[in-house]
Amino acid sequence: MGFRQIQAILHRWFGIMVLWVIFFIFLTGSIAYFRTEINIWSQPEALSQIQSLPTPQTSAQTAFNYLNQHAADAKRWRVTVANERMPVNLLQWQDQTGKHQQLQNPVTGELLNPVRQTLAGDFFFKLHYTLYPLPGQIGSFIVAIVALILLISLITGVITHKKIIKEFFVFRAFKGQRSLLDLHHITGVVTFPFYLVMAFTGLLILFYLVLPWGLSKHYAQDGIPQFYNEMQFLKMAKPQVSSSQHNMQPFERFLQQLPAQVQTGAILDKFEVQKPNTPEAMITFDYNYQNIITLNTPQYVFAADTAEPLAQPRNLSAIAQLASASYGIHLGYFASYWMRLILSVMGIVGCVMLAAGALLWQKKRMKEAHAFSYKLVQHLNFFTFLGLPFACASYLLAGRLLPAAFEPRITYEVSVFYLSWLLSLLISLILPGRTAVLVLLTVTALALWLIPFSSFMFIPEAALWQSLLHMRWALAGVDLALILLGGLYLGAIYFYRVRFDSAGATK
Repeated sequence: MGFRQIQAILHRWFGIMVLWVIFFIFLTGSIAYFRTEINIWSQPEALSQIQSLPTPQTSAQTAFNYLNQHAADAKRWRVTVANERMPVNLLQWQDQTGKHQQLQNPVTGELLNPVRQTLAGDFFFKLHYTLYPLPGQIGSFIVAIVALILLISLITGVITHKKIIKEFFVFRAFKGQRSLLDLHHITGVVTFPFYLVMAFTGLLILFYLVLPWGLSKHYAQDGIPQFYNEMQFLKMAKPQVSSSQHNMQPFERFLQQLPAQVQTGAILDKFEVQKPNTPEAMITFDYNYQNIITLNTPQYVFAADTAEPLAQPRNLSAIAQLASASYGIHLGYFASYWMRLILSVMGIVGCVMLAAGALLWQKKRMKEAHAFSYKLVQHLNFFTFLGLPFACASYLLAGRLLPAAFEPRITYEVSVFYLSWLLSLLISLILPGRTAVLVLLTVTALALWLIPFSSFMFIPEAALWQSLLHMRWALAGVDLALILLGGLYLGAIYFYRVRFDSAGATK
């Protein structure tokens, strides 16, 4: 057996073992590039109360004043300042009663209530790297192992297809297995650099789960936070406690020492106050990722009781920069709207590559159609490639239909996602193959179009025409994307029916 034959076997079996999990990670990760927009879209009542967007400094001042008045004894404050993507202040604080989170009008300082308590776009982000609702460490470990297998599959795939560049320019439509193979080649070549980088950076991010022994030996079992602090900073800032002053300095004292904009174009993005209104109080200001791929964004640290700047030098060693860049590249924080759109499309094209490869594997084994292994792969393909998009659409539809003040809505939305996904499997088991495909394509298209229609019926201020009229692009963009996807599903239904009618399969 030659070297290329061994690589082909590795590519085929390593791929088929985790193909459905990889598709799950690809699809949810592609959606998660727009999780901030989906978060805003999922809480339209909050956005409708914002008439104008102040400067980041003004928004920060508003947030500081509120927390200093209503959470003065908290252990920590964290504030994400209103910006063009998320035009509300996100306030988070921790006190003796637990953790709290609220949205705030950056102009008036009022909390935005009632707003829908929902995971929204963060749900897809959690799915992507923890396989939520699995326990975080277990889910992340599975994702890390899958990323390692994906890396092997990508490399063995290139070795297996020695004419991969030549075959990239060839697509033979309506040729059965040949068409699936061509589609797998084309989409594989297009997405290869993207997924090679994503798999590698994903492994770097989760390396402590795959190779934990070095960290455990050097930092002990609970030393991971210390390790990450050392990767980011040469020395952690500490205020000099020289008095019993408890009250913090007026916020203007800090703003006077902050630039409105740094050289890269970055502006104030968030700030954090540790131990507010104590002698050890410290406030940290972070700027955004404008033109910065690493996590080493501009940062300013002050002693809160004196407004004295504190030194917290960055770790700029090669290893630290590599680790920081792996986060920045993988998560896409640096990316503009259009760059995130390109990254998301690349993710979807990768999903097509996986589907084509799985269907090719299934097509080659048509003679084994009555075998258990064949039927298992057939149902898993249906459950994943058609069922998962249906579950995602059902999740977003549930977010629109459930009342805004419905308290357990997070539990219900997540339940709708998984129940819809299980329903797709039931459809696959009960109905004949081609009928099941048409049914699920139809209900998915219907769900996608019902979402913007339900906004028009139940949340008129978030209707598409209102969003376009008031230039609320986060709301309008999600609705337009859903309408476009619904149209693509209708096109898929038409193509599927015409294809089988022309072959005499449905007559």
